[in-house]
Amino acid sequence: MPNVRAAGGTAVTEPKVTLATPTDLAEAEPVMREILAHDLGGYRRRWHADIDDLARSYLRTPGCALLVARAADGEGARTAGDVLGTAAVRPCRLASPPNPAWIVREYNRPEVCQLVRVWVSRTARRRGAGRALVEKAVAWSVGPGGYSRVYLHTDAGVPGAEDFWRSLPVREVLDCRPDPFNCVHFEIDVPVVLRATRC
Repeated sequence: MPNVRAAGGTAVTEPKVTLATPTDLAEAEPVMREILAHDLGGYRRRWHADIDDLARSYLRTPGCALLVARAADGEGARTAGDVLGTAAVRPCRLASPPNPAWIVREYNRPEVCQLVRVWVSRTARRRGAGRALVEKAVAWSVGPGGYSRVYLHTDAGVPGAEDFWRSLPVREVLDCRPDPFNCVHFEIDVPVVLRATRC
């Protein structure tokens, strides 16, 4: 039976979140590219090359995973089973610049993963997909992934991005604004997220 949560006083059916398989990639990639085009200023190979070969980047690389959220019903202008969003996990390998050197020293460690590509289609937002993706990604990270800490950064210039992350159990590590990327660094409070998924 699908999980149901209240969103803004209205009960909504949570999407189904699973680890991506090769058959999911043809549907996941267009959703990712849509968000790149509409929300993030377009594709930049320096930062987004992983999307060009999702199978190599996340299905065939140790320590990496891609998760997809699929609609449980036809809400949000979607058909049941459509891919609504994605989340990915990979080893934390930050570069400096643009990141501060101390952030790189703190997080480029074997026990730390980076949560990336937490992207939900514009027509499916505010229905629990983003939160469900994060919860499943964190559970995979500290379970099969073998990590103990989960890092992420976000472009706070994207409408709703900063509010979304601050609504979750995170600790702000550094707010780099003003900088060209509106970058805010966070670490997930893993125990709190795991407790929430068991409720």
